[in-house]
Amino acid sequence: ANTSLRATQVGGVDAAARIMNFTQQAMEGRIMKDIAKGDKGLMLAIQESMFVFDTLIMSDDKSLQTLLRSVDTELLIMALKGADEPLQEKLFSCMSKRAAANIMDEMEALGPVRLTEVQAAQKEIINVARRLSEGGSSVLAGRCGDGLCQAKSHWVAAGFNSSKWTVQGQ
Repeated sequence: ANTSLRATQVGGVDAAARIMNFTQQAMEGRIMKDIAKGDKGLMLAIQESMFVFDTLIMSDDKSLQTLLRSVDTELLIMALKGADEPLQEKLFSCMSKRAAANIMDEMEALGPVRLTEVQAAQKEIINVARRLSEGGSSVLAGRCGDGLCQAKSHWVAAGFNSSKWTVQGQ
């Protein structure tokens, strides 16, 4: 036996989630429904991995403004406690300077918080973002919609390697 060969795992929930992020919503719904028939737990795992709080940084300002108006300030404060600085800055840029300053003050006054509380707040905000996207009020980052989506870097991140990747809506 050749001991220098190693088996590598390709795919999994994260790879499936990254791929699903680039399907049209109608197609995503059909695929997720079929997966749920066989394994509802797998469908939920893929769905939870599809959109994470950090991916909000790729969303357009208008969608973020809609999202920010739709979430409770206390929830946003908790979620931002665990967010990277670039994401915080992006979200702050989508609100008035006064609102951003107030949230920054509240975050500072809040002090240390449990990671589980931050993650729960981030998950709830993503759930709101998903509902808004499904309702047509905003577009989650990575959704191709009905047009074209240049997705090379995302496909490479999903484990595919090609010099040219264009995903076209059906």
